[in-house]
Amino acid sequence: MSLGRRTLLAGPASAHAQETPPMLRDLARRATIYLFPLYEMYRTRWQATVNDANPFRQKLNRFFHVPVLADHRTRLVTTPNNDTLYSIAWLDLSVEPLFLTVPPVGDLYYSYAFIDLFTDNFACVSHRLYGGKPPPYMIVGPNWKGDAPSEVKLVRAPTNSVWLLGRILVDGPEELDRVRILQARVLLETPDMRNERCILETRELMRQRTVAPPEPVADWPAPNRADPFDLFDVGMRALGESPVPERDRAFLEQLVPLRLRPGRKFDLRAFTDTERHAIQAGIEQGHAEIRSSGGRFGKTVDGWTYGERNLGNFGTDYLYRAVVALGGLGALEPAEAVYISCHTDSDGRSLDGGHRYELTFPAGGLPPARAFWSLAMYEITPEGRAFFIDNPIGRYAIGDRTCDLQTAPDGSITLYLQHGRPEGHRAANWLPAPAGRMRLVLRAYEPEESLIEGRYRVPAVRRVD
Repeated sequence: MSLGRRTLLAGPASAHAQETPPMLRDLARRATIYLFPLYEMYRTRWQATVNDANPFRQKLNRFFHVPVLADHRTRLVTTPNNDTLYSIAWLDLSVEPLFLTVPPVGDLYYSYAFIDLFTDNFACVSHRLYGGKPPPYMIVGPNWKGDAPSEVKLVRAPTNSVWLLGRILVDGPEELDRVRILQARVLLETPDMRNERCILETRELMRQRTVAPPEPVADWPAPNRADPFDLFDVGMRALGESPVPERDRAFLEQLVPLRLRPGRKFDLRAFTDTERHAIQAGIEQGHAEIRSSGGRFGKTVDGWTYGERNLGNFGTDYLYRAVVALGGLGALEPAEAVYISCHTDSDGRSLDGGHRYELTFPAGGLPPARAFWSLAMYEITPEGRAFFIDNPIGRYAIGDRTCDLQTAPDGSITLYLQHGRPEGHRAANWLPAPAGRMRLVLRAYEPEESLIEGRYRVPAVRRVD
C-alpha cells in the first residue's frame, strides 16, 4: 500500500507523550523560520534552471539577460524594480571557480550582487565600489584551495550555490538598446573559457586539474509547496550542498528531536500520529509568524518602515531574514540601496486601492540618493508577496527620472496614488494603484548617509477621500 505525506501513519510510541508534542511544535516553528529563506532560494533556482514549463529556462553558470524592464507580468521574484534591467545567473561552484568581468560603463549605475543560499550579500561589483571600471572577479566555492590570478579579485562564496543578480539602470526609454548592449558584454566564464582569451593569467589555475570538468546540469527535484513537510525535505537538501555555517551549528543541534540532518531526507514516519500533527502545526505557526512580522523590524515613522542595518547580511537574525525572503528576496545591502516600504496612511489605516492618496515632497525634500530614487506601487498577494499591476499608462514606478513631473509654485511635488486616473494636470504625477491591498516601496540607490542612518524621513501618505 502506497501512503502519501499527508497520511498520518501510526508511528513509534513516545516516551514523553505529554511533553514531546509541544516541544516538537515549537521546534518546527523555529525550523520553519530558519529554513524558509533557503526554501525560497531553492524554489527560485528550480524555477529558473529546472522547470520545463519555464520558456526562459537557463543553464547553470550562464547569464540570462532580461531585455525588458519588469512589469505586471514579472512574477519570478517578489517586489521587482522597474528601474533596471536584470541579469540573472545561478552559479554552481562545487567543481570549479567562475570569473565575472564587467565592461566599462561610464557614469551609469550598475551592481552585480553575489547572494548565497542563505540570502546574504557576501560580495558586490558596483558603481559605488569601483566607478565605471570594475576589476574582474574570481568567485570560488567554500572548498576551493588556491589563489586568484594577478589583477583579479578573489571572492570565496559561503555556499556552492550562488545567485548572481545584476542590475543596470535604464535612464529613460531611449537608453534601453544601449543597456542591452552593455548587458551582452558582461562576461561570466569558467577557467577554460577564460583560458581561451588569456592563457597566461590562468596557467597556474589550470594546474590544479588535468581533466576539464563536465558542464553542470541543474537536476534538483521539484519543490512541492502543497506539502507542508516539503519545507524540511528541501531545506535539508539545500543545507547538504555546502558546509554548514559555523554560526548556525548550535541552532541546528537544537533541531535534533525533529530528525533534521543536512543532506538527509526528512523521515516523517519516525514520528507518532500526535507528533506529526504537532510538527505540522508548528510549520503553519512558523509561516504565520513570518507573514505577520514585517512590522517588527526597522523603525516605522508616518507609515514608512525603514529597514534594519543588517538587511542583506542577516547573520543569526533568522526571522528578519525570513521576512525579507517573503517580501523582497534578493534585496541589496543598505550601502548599495535603501528600501523604505509603506503599508499604512498618515492615520495608520492600511493602504487600499479603493481609496485615493497623496504624497507630497516639500521643496528640497526629495530622497537623497547619489545614483537615483524611485517610488514603486505593488499589489499584495494572499501569501504576502508583492507584484506590479497592469494599468492604462504602463507606469509601475515614479521618481527622479520620470518625465514631465509637475512641480507646485512653492517647489513641492505631489504624487497621486490611486486606482483611477486623476483629472487634469494631476495625471502627470499619477502612480496607478491596484483595486485592493497595496504596498509602496521607495528605493534609493547609492543612498546618502542621512538615508542609511534614518535621519531623512519620507513624508506621510495622506488619504484624501
